[in-house]
Amino acid sequence: MTKCPPPDSPPVPARQPTLRQLRGFKEVARHASFSRAAQALALSQPALSAAIRELEALMGVALFERSTHHVRLTPAGLAARAQIEWLLNSYTQGAEDLRRLLDTQAATVRIGCIPSTMHLLAPVVAQWRLRHPDVALILSDHLNDELMAALGNGELDIGLGLDFGLTPGLAAAFVAEDELVAVLADTHRLSRRQALTWQDLNAEPLAVLSRGSTYEMIVSTLRQQGSDLAATDTLNYTDTLYSLVRAGLRVGLISRLYTQGQRQDGLAIVPLRRPRLTRRICLMARAPEQQARAAVRRCYAELAERLRVHNVE
Repeated sequence: MTKCPPPDSPPVPARQPTLRQLRGFKEVARHASFSRAAQALALSQPALSAAIRELEALMGVALFERSTHHVRLTPAGLAARAQIEWLLNSYTQGAEDLRRLLDTQAATVRIGCIPSTMHLLAPVVAQWRLRHPDVALILSDHLNDELMAALGNGELDIGLGLDFGLTPGLAAAFVAEDELVAVLADTHRLSRRQALTWQDLNAEPLAVLSRGSTYEMIVSTLRQQGSDLAATDTLNYTDTLYSLVRAGLRVGLISRLYTQGQRQDGLAIVPLRRPRLTRRICLMARAPEQQARAAVRRCYAELAERLRVHNVE
């Protein structure tokens, strides 16, 4: 007795003809000869005959009439010929489209960075683009956790961000050390100091940016120093922080990289000590032995070399 499949089991997919079978059909129909078709396909005649028999069994119909003197299409073969040739042409066109797509991808490099490092990255990338106009560059900014995830899952090829422990399979080239600083109104009583300790800020209303690893570093240090976190504003944007600082309403705590490229009028930027907190800025990408695309390897090597000349002052 034939067993029925369980009612909830997925249907078994029907077998599909192979490219070898379809190409065999096309050549036999074109040459009206198994021997000439086999020669055109660089196959043995028995192998070609077997492929056609498999195709006929799969379709459930005879596609050719065979005799010692001739090979002719059956009515079913005549009906199938145009569809089979369309399938083969579609496959060939699709394969060519795929190759063009991959060629385009091979000539594209996707680079991401944390926002505070874009002013370091952009001039170097601009120089690289001039030297390699045939390579398309896609630039984007991310929080550091998002940057690391995108490098890990292949959404990005190269990233400039914070090295807080690399994902397996990633390589990093050190670029610069970035320190945390206090940003004050230039009229603030502490603005003329050469450096400030965290204890100096205990009585000050503070403002920090709200997200990312730097925020966690600042909050942890403030807790250790006994600062009143309830009096600290947590902000989303640097423009807001600088506006509050210029007005004398807050002292900003931020990485020095965030102060570069900003208008310095009305501001004093003072290093923080005891403790001095720093972040390692690194250029990251898949390890060379795992990176198949030459454009990415070349771009990473050149950017790493040129970015090394930049230091956070």
